[in-house]
Amino acid sequence: MEIQYIGTEKEKQHFQQILKGFAQVSDKPDSPSATIYELSSLEELYKISTRTFNIPTFFYITTHNKSLIAGIKEYNISGVFTPPLQTETVHSKIQRAISSRLQQSNNQDFDILKIKIMAKAENIPSLPSVAQDIIKLTNNNNTGSVGTITSKIKTDQGLSSKVIKLINSPFYGIRTEIASIDRAVTLLGFASIKNIALAISIDQYFQQPFHMYKTTGKVLWEHAYNVALIASEIAKYSNEDTEALYMAGLLHDIGKVVLAEFLIQEVDNIEDERKQLGCDHVEVASTILKKWAVSPSVVKAIKTYHTANPTPQGKIIAIANYIDHNKNNIEVIETSLQELNIKDKDILIESIKTIIGTNDDQ
Repeated sequence: MEIQYIGTEKEKQHFQQILKGFAQVSDKPDSPSATIYELSSLEELYKISTRTFNIPTFFYITTHNKSLIAGIKEYNISGVFTPPLQTETVHSKIQRAISSRLQQSNNQDFDILKIKIMAKAENIPSLPSVAQDIIKLTNNNNTGSVGTITSKIKTDQGLSSKVIKLINSPFYGIRTEIASIDRAVTLLGFASIKNIALAISIDQYFQQPFHMYKTTGKVLWEHAYNVALIASEIAKYSNEDTEALYMAGLLHDIGKVVLAEFLIQEVDNIEDERKQLGCDHVEVASTILKKWAVSPSVVKAIKTYHTANPTPQGKIIAIANYIDHNKNNIEVIETSLQELNIKDKDILIESIKTIIGTNDDQ
């Protein structure tokens, strides 16, 4: 949640401290959930041109000026704050105002909001060139670009160092340290290096707050990476496309990158997103992935993994997602895989255990 504060830097920092962990406070947020105006004189009040506000709005009165207090009655605001500020009171007032505004929302509001959300999804920054090449390679099943992609990874020092760091993590179990991309390709194969590079390339989209999802960008990215690994591992034992499922797993939550800016209350599931915004992260993901020219089969897997009738690939994404969300319960792995016709299930289970046991190392 983002709160716009209009006033002095000193008092803005005061509110930042009070609202820490509850909301982000800024003087120019992209999509504020509420606004707080600091007022110390009648002149400051009359500088506010509007009398009715589209989002919950509060006045923070730092003076005992009777004329100022009387003038406030002309404004349709959600409440007033006065010093000394009490953390619980500030939180409660803001939360009540936002909840009340949500209850007043109608279908027309959802339509307008959805237009804004989809516009944001359409304007999401393009993927890095390495990731674009990887997607083209996967879509076309063409090995002709292998040398090009490897060269791009090697020449991008930031990407190259992150790939090397991840390869040397305990998950890959390589006894001797790898110091170059060429050596990594020799030991792990191009497919593994390509997938690692793709995962690291999307990390930039998770460099923002995800408070309303009760998580962080780092954790959300790690979850996406785990789901990609689990899904592609399941694919090996179920005659499905491993590359498509890796990509679907990696991008299954990409819609949350956009929705995080619009949510004004914490969400626990996809139904909570729909109640607040009239759409969900899967719908938004579809828009983003089409913009990025991701394979239709990958898009369809992501579109259906939360539905009652997913595609075969969508079902695997749903299972991989569920397993990683419940990684502290090992029994979940076996019970989840019962839905699939898999050979060598015991070997697969051990592989998945290895994946979900590496979260802290990545």
